[in-house]
Amino acid sequence: MSKPTRIRDEPLDALRGFAIFGMVLANLQGSEEHAFWWINHAEWNGLTFADLVFPMFLLAVGLALPLTMDGRMPRPSIAKIVRRSALLWLIGFGISMIVHFSLRLEEIRFTGVLERIGIVYLICAITCRQTTSWKAPAIAAGVLMLVHGVLLHLPAPGDLIASMAPGEGMSGWLDRAILGGTRLYGHPDNGPPFDPEGPLSTLSAIATTMIGMAVQRMSVRRKKPVIMIIAVAVLCLGLTLAAAWFWPINKNLWTPTFTLINAAIGLGLLALLKIVWPRIGASRVARTVAALGAVSLTLYIVHDAVAIVMMKVPAGGAHLGARLLAAIEATGLPLDWVSMLYAVILGGVSIAIALALRARGWVLRV
Repeated sequence: MSKPTRIRDEPLDALRGFAIFGMVLANLQGSEEHAFWWINHAEWNGLTFADLVFPMFLLAVGLALPLTMDGRMPRPSIAKIVRRSALLWLIGFGISMIVHFSLRLEEIRFTGVLERIGIVYLICAITCRQTTSWKAPAIAAGVLMLVHGVLLHLPAPGDLIASMAPGEGMSGWLDRAILGGTRLYGHPDNGPPFDPEGPLSTLSAIATTMIGMAVQRMSVRRKKPVIMIIAVAVLCLGLTLAAAWFWPINKNLWTPTFTLINAAIGLGLLALLKIVWPRIGASRVARTVAALGAVSLTLYIVHDAVAIVMMKVPAGGAHLGARLLAAIEATGLPLDWVSMLYAVILGGVSIAIALALRARGWVLRV
């Protein structure tokens, strides 16, 4: 049976383009210490621009899955889904090993952004393959957030009270119980080590993508899908306000409130893009943003490679990154703008490489 021609959802590509551009801009800052506050992640509780981009990308993965699987016969095999997931995890792990190479277990990190994407994709793609209704991913998202939220309010083994402080409580305990002996993150206040992409927070990260799947299936057959998207965005915002009594908005814990507020923002932006796309979709800026979304994973890997080159390649007694940063500082710009200009330059190089690879058809897709 021939495969149906897939028409790209350009507003969705643009949403993913915004997300990946934000991730690149946040990751390539020349100095975390001197960067604008909004381009750094919140230290613990709170929400900044940098905290929006990864959840927006996972939401976009969920929105795209039904478009690639529903109505396609035969559906992608579970073996193919597992291979894609494993590839993402291995690429992320490989990049981590290049940056922090070590054969000592306590210095090796097994989690990260691409690794989390691989795990989330595995669970959600299999769910999408095995179901056809919006109800299954919607129920799964609710259950995952509820289980995660309840566990956050339970004391860890050996503790008398629950805690959501850095490295403490059930989340920190599970990080050390499952990932103990490997490289974990410390906290500026020297609290217990933890992992921002740890096991417990992965539950609500999966829920983020499940929400995207449910929304896509709810809206795809409606005459006015934008209204449905807006309605779910408003619902997520209302649930955030109600749930804020129980959980803070926290990226490191990926709390249910963090999931819901990011779903509200991401779906709101998608609705806006769908409304304005007939007017702006033909513009060069819109086409470029959508193109970035179409090569988002390739761009993420390329920007990591560019960052590694700047960190590792020597140049005149320092590495390339230090030389470039010093050259920008010599212009006399304020240090926050120095950090931003550094990111813009390296981000521009990364984008140019990714688009050149796209022109040759050398892209990684999930």
